[in-house]
Amino acid sequence: MDQLTQIMKVTGVPGPEFIQKLDTPEARSYMKNLPSYPRKDFSVLFPRVSDKCVDLLEKMLVLDGDERPTAEMALEHPYFDSLRDPDDLPEPRPYDDTHDNATMSLEEWKSMHR
Repeated sequence: MDQLTQIMKVTGVPGPEFIQKLDTPEARSYMKNLPSYPRKDFSVLFPRVSDKCVDLLEKMLVLDGDERPTAEMALEHPYFDSLRDPDDLPEPRPYDDTHDNATMSLEEWKSMHR
């Protein structure tokens, strides 16, 4: 749990709304008993990075998954504007859900993706 404490020292301890979302009483108790670490200023922690980078880091390092951007949203962040080529985006393939509830061995699953 020390790793989580170290993370909280940077990101700050989440509020009671997040703590209530936790699945187990032990997890809720652990979070409630953490000292009140304030959120660090990322622009001070990372003084050589751009404002866009700081903004993206702050958004991506939110502990609550409901509040954190999805991978797709993160990739749309202005930090990546110089890397994005709209003409070079692949066409997404439709999701094939025919095997979602299938019971197969590991080898059978692997053979499907070769």
